[in-house]
Amino acid sequence: MWFSLLLFGVFSTLVSWLTAQAFVVSDPLCVKIKCGLAISRLSTLLSVFTQFQASMSEPVLKYLDSALTQLKDIKTKWPDRIDQQIKRIEMLYNELLLNTDATDEADQELSVTSQYLFENALSETKSLLDELSSEHRQVHSSISRCGKEIERNFHADLSGIIRNQKDIEEDEANSARVNKLIFDYLNSVGKVDVAECLRKEANVQPEHELNAEEVRGVMEAYRDGDFLHAINWIEVKFPKKLDLLFELHQQHVIQMLVAGKKSEALQYVRSQMASFNWQFGQRLAFLSGAIVSPSDHPRYAILRQKSLNLQVEHALARLLSGTFSHLSEILDTGIRTVPSLIRLRQIMAARQEQLFVADELPVEIPIEKHVHSTFTCPILKIQSTDNNPPMRLACGHVISRDALNKLAQNSRFRQIRLKCPYCPMESSASDAKRVYF
Repeated sequence: MWFSLLLFGVFSTLVSWLTAQAFVVSDPLCVKIKCGLAISRLSTLLSVFTQFQASMSEPVLKYLDSALTQLKDIKTKWPDRIDQQIKRIEMLYNELLLNTDATDEADQELSVTSQYLFENALSETKSLLDELSSEHRQVHSSISRCGKEIERNFHADLSGIIRNQKDIEEDEANSARVNKLIFDYLNSVGKVDVAECLRKEANVQPEHELNAEEVRGVMEAYRDGDFLHAINWIEVKFPKKLDLLFELHQQHVIQMLVAGKKSEALQYVRSQMASFNWQFGQRLAFLSGAIVSPSDHPRYAILRQKSLNLQVEHALARLLSGTFSHLSEILDTGIRTVPSLIRLRQIMAARQEQLFVADELPVEIPIEKHVHSTFTCPILKIQSTDNNPPMRLACGHVISRDALNKLAQNSRFRQIRLKCPYCPMESSASDAKRVYF
């Protein structure tokens, strides 16, 4: 439900924001700023929707594209037109009213020609405002259609699509787990200020104390392009983190290449990165090739991608904070899973069948990091479940509970010693302990 609420909240805010905006003629810069903010918000939504299946997001994307195009047109066309009209009215005011030698009130009356010029200018201003208002209504209509398409294509009620659905709003334990998950994620990407605010407001209990000032100093320096500060810090604190050190040195070299300092970059590689040759020889050779090649060579375009800089930033933040969060993987899996489960729920409801018959998803979800059962019974060759967990015998070997029960025959002979199928040692079924992986 969080996803649908997020979409509805963002769009309701955007619609109400556009509705409340009045494009003030006296400030054409205001039009450009407001349109820029709206374009930024819509562009963010477009990037979010591209993560979802095309069958659900395509209608919404169509209206988002339309609204984005209209806002860009307004931003391009209207500030200059409004500015020109303001200058024309100011010129008429200065020439016909201020720059007059008349002192008597009777002599200050406008001539017929002056009245005509003012009336004509005001008429043009009114036409200009009417045209702007009409285009604004069209943009508002496109964004309103986006909200309607979201309601039609995305489901607000996500109950019943997963087994043992957790209540993270009312259940304090679940809410605390979610807050802790978000807290760890914020720290793992270097957003220590936001994480600290969440810790105070949600009363999150961190697993270990974090030197926020140190993390903030290193991360701010990195984001400002000062990679040497992070390099010096890691060389002192974590000298064995050679992979991250190499990435930081590489970012510093790329920064020099972008600035056109090829000779300085080559000298830096020779003096500071020679020790990495034994472990990162191929990558160092690739980086050296980028230095001696033309700056626009397509082979080395990957080094200038912003995603590479962001990956290094996240790796640095995880090392600084000492935390790692699976929140992004959880959200990515949920985004991929929910559309399929919604369609399957509709099919199952029509057939009056249960969506879940086991402790697993009823559909295959293509995800990067596949997970599976942590234990497979070596006797029965089946994966363990909550009802059939792994059990450790006194000898140390682990089998499933069903296999243990079969070895013990039945509950009447629980005290009879049974032999481990993998070693000569005997033990009692009651001595077996459940294993948690």
